[in-house]
Amino acid sequence: MQSITSGQPASSPIEMQGAASLKTGQILFGKVNKIFPNRMAEVQIGDQRMIATLDIPLRTGERYWLQVQQQNEGKLVLRALESPDVNYSNLKGAAAQLIAHLGVTSDPDAAKLAEYFLENRLPITKETIQSALQWLKAADSLETGLHILKTMFAQQLPIGKEVFDALLAQVKGVPFHKLLSSLQQQLQAIGSKTETSVKLLAVLDSLHVTSKSRIQQTGLQQLVSSWLGSHSTSELKSGAFSLLQKTGFIPKGMTEAFFLNHLMDEAHAREGFPNHPVVDKLHQGLQLLSSVKSGALGTLEKAENEFQRSIVQGGARTPADFQQVPKKNISSVPIYPPSFRLLENAFAEATAGRKAVGANMAVKDLLAYLNGDEKQLVEAKGKAAEMILQSLKQHPEALTFSSNEKLVLTHVLEAEYQAVNFANGTAVAHQLKEVTKLLGLQLEHALINQSADDMAENPQDLETLKPLLLKLLNEQPPATTKEMAEQLLNRITAQQILSQENGPVQNLLLTLPLNLGGAQTDLTLQWSGRKTKDGSIDPDYCRVLFYLELEGIKETVIDMQVQNRVIKVTVINEHVAHLKGAANLYLDLLRGNLEKMDYRLSGVSFVNPKHECNGGKGLMPFSEAGSYNGVDIKI
Repeated sequence: MQSITSGQPASSPIEMQGAASLKTGQILFGKVNKIFPNRMAEVQIGDQRMIATLDIPLRTGERYWLQVQQQNEGKLVLRALESPDVNYSNLKGAAAQLIAHLGVTSDPDAAKLAEYFLENRLPITKETIQSALQWLKAADSLETGLHILKTMFAQQLPIGKEVFDALLAQVKGVPFHKLLSSLQQQLQAIGSKTETSVKLLAVLDSLHVTSKSRIQQTGLQQLVSSWLGSHSTSELKSGAFSLLQKTGFIPKGMTEAFFLNHLMDEAHAREGFPNHPVVDKLHQGLQLLSSVKSGALGTLEKAENEFQRSIVQGGARTPADFQQVPKKNISSVPIYPPSFRLLENAFAEATAGRKAVGANMAVKDLLAYLNGDEKQLVEAKGKAAEMILQSLKQHPEALTFSSNEKLVLTHVLEAEYQAVNFANGTAVAHQLKEVTKLLGLQLEHALINQSADDMAENPQDLETLKPLLLKLLNEQPPATTKEMAEQLLNRITAQQILSQENGPVQNLLLTLPLNLGGAQTDLTLQWSGRKTKDGSIDPDYCRVLFYLELEGIKETVIDMQVQNRVIKVTVINEHVAHLKGAANLYLDLLRGNLEKMDYRLSGVSFVNPKHECNGGKGLMPFSEAGSYNGVDIKI
């Protein structure tokens, strides 16, 4: 987690030691506690006390509206505004008076906003009030918008529309994986694709978690890839061919050699197949090999020359098998190995540029050539998806597949669908790290710390999700695509904004798309804790919250608090009884594994959010609870 927070913290307003962050023009409601010579006074603003210079003498014990006139070199100058008979206990009256002072048009929203600022002791300026009234119009409710404003002040974030929009996107809670899928669909629907949109689609494809529709589109292709891949082991090739038979893509009972011979036998008479250069080259090669098989080309030398002339010119290579056979009559040459090499070459060429525009068409046409029955091809895709999803949802031992077939399914899931073994901590850590890189969370840090030449030589930081979204928005995409890209950009920015240093406290927020047993969800991780003297995260004292929306038990929050390496875990979910019974089987295992890492488990409790947590309302990450007010408390 340390590696993704290496950027600079967000800038904050001018700070005064021992006082709230203030800037010129802010209006405060404060009490004069003590009067000193030279118009100096101790003024209390909310819970904070500060020494300030007053523009006119004021009375001890009285409350006044005060405006910051100067904040320079630790000297605070306050001007008292006229406010006769102010009763702070009457918020409505104080809010109305504040609006009058600011010259803001009075309406219900302005009154509510002024009351909220006063009640929560937030610093006030005319510009802040006017801007906030405009920003609140975009919020789903006034309460939501007000809570975001409070978070901005509590976390000392820049008070600007971009920050408000980012936090609003986070609060709205549209699943991150759905935003990714929606943008992917929008970009795929655009007829004329730019270089940026092509790169963005590639990143989205890498981030995209498993879904049934995606597996149906590419599952069969991945099985064929495992069969024909040049780097596949003999076990993978055998298992993949067997699975292709089970899908119906290759007829059952037909051996690999028989299938390839069948393709060659049909090559001379076959027509009506897709007209694609890759497919055409394969067809020519199969026709040639069929002639070799029948002995029509006579000698081996003649077969080699013909293959070189008609096929290799197009980019294929002469099967090495030709050159390894003694010079004798061609009719005795085993034709099965070179035909397989030809098929390997065709598939490699079709998939070599699969990230490029129109690349999927080559694979689609190649599959249609290998199985000319359109209806059967559709059924094979469905069965392939069904088998992959089955292996995703069940434990490997429960599957009715051979060991080689299981090997193929595991390989496909890990390579293409980001299926992570959550029992393997190393694998999970690696996956999370890779996904955070793809999001582009380190963009600003890279821009600050790398020269233009370094960025040009190592452009990987500029080819992640955030920089590509920024570039896409500059290209004026269609309105629907632009809206979706802005939502995604705001969600990424919110993670960066809320992952910041606050005094000696480090906050982190990370939301990642995740696949669990075939179901799509998001993993949201919040971490808050102290920093050590060298600036690294202190693993002895921290709080970690995991948010998951699960298919069966729905919204689940795991709150883990660490104090002096003693861990208390709270599981927040509506299905308390069910979870408690299931978890009891694993508590001893959890306790033992934590002890191996020098942690001690004090207990695991289960809470129903409807009864004990926030009245069922959503939690705003790192709001006032995440702010630091100058006191570091150990429990």
